[in-house]
Amino acid sequence: MAFFLTALIRRSRLKKYGSRVHTGFIPLKDLRSAMVVMDGTEPQCMQYGEKVEAFFKDNNIRTSFVYIDLRKISKGVEVFVRGEGVITRKDLSMAGIPKMKRTGKLFSGDVDLLVNLRDSGDFTGDFISKVSKAKFKIGVCPYPGNPFDLVITARSGAEDEAGTAGGGSLPEAGESRTAEKIDAVCNFLMKII
Repeated sequence: MAFFLTALIRRSRLKKYGSRVHTGFIPLKDLRSAMVVMDGTEPQCMQYGEKVEAFFKDNNIRTSFVYIDLRKISKGVEVFVRGEGVITRKDLSMAGIPKMKRTGKLFSGDVDLLVNLRDSGDFTGDFISKVSKAKFKIGVCPYPGNPFDLVITARSGAEDEAGTAGGGSLPEAGESRTAEKIDAVCNFLMKII
């Protein structure tokens, strides 16, 4: 019963806040602003953020970041990011929906590009991707309803050596492929100039 109620609440919130902006591919030269959604649980997330910010700064694109850290914070857990652009468990309703009083300003701005680098298929990332009013959306994990114009998957080492094209495999437990995903997104954006 609780799952049914949660699903009903989530569907109604997506219907209420979901973006109705027509999306599609936009050349890099036409992009003016970008929002990057990253996993705040990765120890190197700030370094990855700096790498993304440098790429967009070189191309005169304003960048904002949303870090998602949904871990239960206790004494032994290290927090890697803090600040206004961080969504934690406290910022979610019981149904897992970001509270708009706290996070609404993150999604209300005029954004040309959304890059979601989270590879977990959780509802929070799905909600952000569907609520964002970005005109071009890139993701690294497909979500139900296909909110992205482009989904980039990292290739495994064996596929890289064999030179096969196409999708990739998910990383092994504990392994991060965020740097590869960032490179793949940047390379793609450079190609659609």
